[in-house]
Amino acid sequence: MFNSVQEQLRRIKNSDTRIRFVYLMRPIDGKMVFLVDAEGNKSHDYSPPGQLYGEAKPAEFYPFTCKTVADPWVMGPVTDRWGTWISANAYVLNSAGKPVAVLGTDVSVDKALSSFNQITKIGILYDILACVLFALVLMQWIIWQYGKDRRAAMQREMNESMVRLNTELVEADRMKSEFIESASHDLRGPVTAVSTAVQVMDNNFGVDLPEQGKKLLEIAKSGSRRLVDLVTNLLDMTRIEAGDITVDRKTVDLEELVNDTVRVFTTLAAEKGIAVEVSFKGDDFNAEVDRQVVRRVLENLVSNAIKYTDSGRITVEVEAGPKAIVFTVSDTGRGIPSEYVDEVFKKFSRAHLNTSTDDRGSGLGLALSKGLVDAHGGRIWLESEEGKGSTFHFEIPR
Repeated sequence: MFNSVQEQLRRIKNSDTRIRFVYLMRPIDGKMVFLVDAEGNKSHDYSPPGQLYGEAKPAEFYPFTCKTVADPWVMGPVTDRWGTWISANAYVLNSAGKPVAVLGTDVSVDKALSSFNQITKIGILYDILACVLFALVLMQWIIWQYGKDRRAAMQREMNESMVRLNTELVEADRMKSEFIESASHDLRGPVTAVSTAVQVMDNNFGVDLPEQGKKLLEIAKSGSRRLVDLVTNLLDMTRIEAGDITVDRKTVDLEELVNDTVRVFTTLAAEKGIAVEVSFKGDDFNAEVDRQVVRRVLENLVSNAIKYTDSGRITVEVEAGPKAIVFTVSDTGRGIPSEYVDEVFKKFSRAHLNTSTDDRGSGLGLALSKGLVDAHGGRIWLESEEGKGSTFHFEIPR
């Protein structure tokens, strides 16, 4: 059992070069001791079973004595002789839900920042390459225009250059997608750590903060959530474009799923004075679908409806047909200008630029929704009139 657990910890450590230590500990006789870590027996950092961890804080023992809830927590960043790092910890629970051990991982902040800086430099090189390619095309056009006696020969050279340019642009586009995916991977860890740290601060110290501190903490919570959503959307978008999204179909009670999803947004809608109604048409709402796909798309559509509706109501309707389920989200909001209707499902769509600065999103939500629905073998479409509201439909095969 010891060797098996140690091997699993080593797999976690080897999955990312920024992870420095992975270990399991538990309290024994009021002291925190090591059970197993990912280091080899010959490593000078190896902690044998039973070795005392003398830096444990009193709060780390509270979940074991039921004084606090056994929630994950983050400590750091801390700077020591190994560099700057963040410690992320989670409790291992038994079948009764009680903590029996704590799993800790130390992540090197220095390596994460170094990776991001390298990616930034690559992005600058791509910009330079694009400028050089544009200059070459412009020079060829000038020569073609004024060298009439060589027009036929230059035309052939132009065609060959365009073929090469197209090949290079395709390669540049592939490298851009890899850059976005790599950047998203590198950002996900630090961004999630920041979001978790802010949540821990809110849970443990939020009540004791002055009013100004509470306002700043709310701003940090909102910003960290938006950062996590943006990085997740970027990563999912690159996976969709690469064809790596897989659909896990299981039997799902869609009536229960829709009610649970919409319920999350009722408080947000109520703050704006907007009513949210849910209706179902049909008899059989059990279908073989991917729960996460349906939930993610529905969350995007309902969230957008609340964001761009100032008054009135939002209606969510589910119609169960013999071969497919049709979901409809309609609002009485601002609507979408006719010149933007055909763009809303495109990545980084400009449709949101018609709204105020506070309401502008990343332009990925609807593009991501379309990619998820397409991967599920379904389709998504829109009906909208500026000033009167919008209605989004998406259909998922049973």
